[in-house]
Amino acid sequence: MLTKEFINPSPMGFSNSVAYTSNGVRTILISGQVGYDGTEIPEGIGAQAEIAFANLAKELKAAGADVGDVIKINTYIVGMDRERSTAVGHVKAKYFTQENQPAATWVGVASLIFPSLLVEIEATAVVEA
Repeated sequence: MLTKEFINPSPMGFSNSVAYTSNGVRTILISGQVGYDGTEIPEGIGAQAEIAFANLAKELKAAGADVGDVIKINTYIVGMDRERSTAVGHVKAKYFTQENQPAATWVGVASLIFPSLLVEIEATAVVEA
């Protein structure tokens, strides 16, 4: 039997996280988390990445998981270059310290939903149900 849970619905018309459980496995999909803390969007990509990864960790916790349970991460960077990807990578390394890292895709994009956003991170995690 498959069960679904929609976690932390957004006023923008989507759930921040969706978990589905089947055969003793809970799979958690985390919508893209950005560098916005509910009050402001910092200018620098490093500061935005700090917020985005903190938001990701909060969503994982709300779904009953943590960063060690992440099996796939997608990172979208506006105007990606070496400097921006390095800045995001340094922040990622603070959260993903385990030896076995999740699969990862990094994509350079022209823009995100708000023009001042520079990074968005989404993830898939798996835990025992």
